[in-house]
Amino acid sequence: MHSIIGHHWKCWLWKLLWLAGVVSLVLAWIAMKQGPVFKVEALAWFWNALVFGVLALPIKMDCSCSGCSAQ
Repeated sequence: MHSIIGHHWKCWLWKLLWLAGVVSLVLAWIAMKQGPVFKVEALAWFWNALVFGVLALPIKMDCSCSGCSAQ
């Protein structure tokens, strides 16, 4: 049972990291057009998007459930 719970959290973790990367990318684009968003410059938002995406990728590649299999 513990491995199912751990695996379930792994699937949600990569999805949350991926979502955070997408949101950061959108905020970076907005910051480029309108200036700092939440007092954060566009370059920092781009770096956040990159870091979140890089962190999400190995977790997704390791996940083997049918809902998030990397094929």
